[in-house]
Amino acid sequence: MKLRLFIFCLVFASALGAQSADTLFVLRSPQYTNPMYEAYSLNYLGVEAAGRGYTGTGVLGSAQGALLNPAIMLVENPRVFTEVIIKPPIDAYGLVFPSRYSSPLPSGIFGFSFPLGSKLATAIMYSNPKSLVLDDFSILINQGNDMITRYPQYYLHQFSGMANYQVLDCLNLGLSLHNQIHYLDDVTFLKTYDRIQEYKYALRVQPGILYHTNDLAAGFSMTLPTNLDWDLRYAQYDTVLPLELGAGLSYARDRYRFSSDFRYSQDSAIDEHYEDRYSIHLGGERRDGNIIYRAGYFYKSNVWDGTLLLPENTNEDADESIFWEDVARTLPVEDNSQHFISAGFGYLFSDGSLNVSVLSAVAAEFKTTQINLSLSLYLSSFKLKDSLKTE
Repeated sequence: MKLRLFIFCLVFASALGAQSADTLFVLRSPQYTNPMYEAYSLNYLGVEAAGRGYTGTGVLGSAQGALLNPAIMLVENPRVFTEVIIKPPIDAYGLVFPSRYSSPLPSGIFGFSFPLGSKLATAIMYSNPKSLVLDDFSILINQGNDMITRYPQYYLHQFSGMANYQVLDCLNLGLSLHNQIHYLDDVTFLKTYDRIQEYKYALRVQPGILYHTNDLAAGFSMTLPTNLDWDLRYAQYDTVLPLELGAGLSYARDRYRFSSDFRYSQDSAIDEHYEDRYSIHLGGERRDGNIIYRAGYFYKSNVWDGTLLLPENTNEDADESIFWEDVARTLPVEDNSQHFISAGFGYLFSDGSLNVSVLSAVAAEFKTTQINLSLSLYLSSFKLKDSLKTE
């Protein structure tokens, strides 16, 4: 009997050890702000970069690409630009009822870029780097006769000021100050029907450098870590927005340009269970007159996959009704590594440019697709039209 009990204890302990290896019992950051959800929530902004495998850290170009590296910004004339994104929803697994992740807001980028002298380029920009809505998280009550439907969501709204100074003919230094509003709504907590809404401000500082010649360019950029604390009534999170690094090369010859990027995010700073994330990007483009064709590929590594324990209300007012017995206490997280291919098209005209790009994950558990559409116009074109009307 003692031998059987000893063997049972060993097996039970082994099961607990195996469970702890792939089960996240405590979240260090609000659920959908965690990096494994970026497999869907991350928006790849900058239509030109998106078309060529999301490369651009080492490509001298427009202000829209300056989100990757502020030192690449080339501004010869004042411009206004806007970019919209379209992301079809994907299925969300592990819930009692069929659900999906969606990104219903098409906002991507809106901004202005303008030179201040011959060596200083600046830009002011709004962007939406992350967006995710769980559509939906439903709970049956009253013996299944009624249903409470929840729509947990997370949005990152970013207002950026950027500057790029040409120190030498071949050397640019850049700096971006990203004023971020992290917005949560209808946060998931078990044993409560409260709909929690909260937002937090964070300042992200992003310096960058670019060395360029007629044919070659090399760039480097980093986004410094920032602490971010949440008080969501039923849980407090002392978390961090991690260090991010990016390095890129580009080579231009005749009508062609080839580019590559490497990016790194220190996601282990959020939770020791997470792996640091990296991505490898390759892309190219060809210009025929006023038309530009783009294509590319990139790979993103897995941060963490397994099962996470959903947070719950443990206060005295926790709802202990039997309806919660049918609500899953855990949620699976699939492997979030992804292989993307992309393609893009650009048209240059006298008043500005029009661009479109498509990215699609071809080998991944999260098979996401994103379409970017962008219009950029010289501010001088508005003055010209006004003067023609006056005449």
